[in-house]
Amino acid sequence: MGEPVAAGATLRPTARVLLVDAKQRALLFRMRSEDFGDTFWFPPGGGLEGGETHEEAALRELQEETGWADPVLGPLIGTRRHVITWGGVLYDCRERWYLARVGTLVVDTAGFTDDERHDMLESRWWSVDRMRSTTDRLVPADLPDLLEALLRDGPPATPLSLST
Repeated sequence: MGEPVAAGATLRPTARVLLVDAKQRALLFRMRSEDFGDTFWFPPGGGLEGGETHEEAALRELQEETGWADPVLGPLIGTRRHVITWGGVLYDCRERWYLARVGTLVVDTAGFTDDERHDMLESRWWSVDRMRSTTDRLVPADLPDLLEALLRDGPPATPLSLST
């Protein structure tokens, strides 16, 4: 992901975590966006802060967004680049995606930032079948395929290039 930053965009290094529970479901958050004109579902994560590594940001985001006191981060499973407008600002997002497993977890969003409290509407654990049957927007769109492959084959030997 060493491509030049998109013209007029702010570079936003980001960490995402596909958090999978013992029932083989992934945790997704539903977010509203005036920029997109609709809501969509996506996994926990966010931008790096203050010199963090991607791994440190992934762990911090898991704690903030789920309340998991001592998260354990699994392997890097993919990378994703997308350019979006958010809050009127153009961002060139460079994401690293990690896998994490948890037995059970009751999601606690007390650690949300003010922006997250405003934009994130709910969380839900999703099975592959539920993802495939929904008419809701999933980000990335091939999230059901990714989860199914991870459950079937385990983490990839080299990080995948994920869709936008």
